[in-house]
Amino acid sequence: MTIEERWASSRGARIHYLNAADRAGHHLVPVVFVPGMFGTAEDYQREMASLAPRRCVALSLRGRGKSDAPQAGYAFEDQVADLEAVVHHARVVSFCLVAHSAGVPIALGYAERHPQSLAGLIIGDYPALYRAIPSDWPERVVSSLPADRARLEVAQALQRESREVLLWMVLPRISCPTLILRGTRPDALLKEDDAARYRQYLPAAEVVVLDGAGHELRGPDYEKYVRTIRQFLETLDAGRSP
Repeated sequence: MTIEERWASSRGARIHYLNAADRAGHHLVPVVFVPGMFGTAEDYQREMASLAPRRCVALSLRGRGKSDAPQAGYAFEDQVADLEAVVHHARVVSFCLVAHSAGVPIALGYAERHPQSLAGLIIGDYPALYRAIPSDWPERVVSSLPADRARLEVAQALQRESREVLLWMVLPRISCPTLILRGTRPDALLKEDDAARYRQYLPAAEVVVLDGAGHELRGPDYEKYVRTIRQFLETLDAGRSP
């Protein structure tokens, strides 16, 4: 498996992404990973290796990782545009979108606009909304993370341009198979009430509870986590036209 660094252009910003491809996986449904709030493309290199030879793409949204960090342009719509730019630049078609945490509303925003592009959708431990961020959040989150993970000016821009976007009502427009992952520990962000709302609006969706996991779904049992994803992807492969 070869991992290449690439950049797409989105509203004046260069968006960094990783592209992992192997000719042996050309017949498999590709995957695009959307990280959480301060996640980066590099966070998904383990999943890329575990899913090889399947093609995998992972991006860093603006202000995160190696992507450009403009002074402004961090609204919900700007971040959805980053995902659109990467999908277009990478020329990914009929793929499975995998999102975690605050990346989930970005993925849902994409899915609403481009339902025909998706072969599948995996939602990781987050409800269907983009939150309005409180004013004291930038300092709190930056102080809680490693120095190279979150920049204060980016956190401030995200907070300043945030507004609540409810996405529950767009879910019925998403017709592709959907897998919803949630943890059982108190720090999990997708509670049972919201899991039930997903079932209401996506009746064909499968909800899988990863016992012992919290908001960080990879732990404590990474193998179970990645096996659950792999099994879902294999059902998509089986339904793909030859």
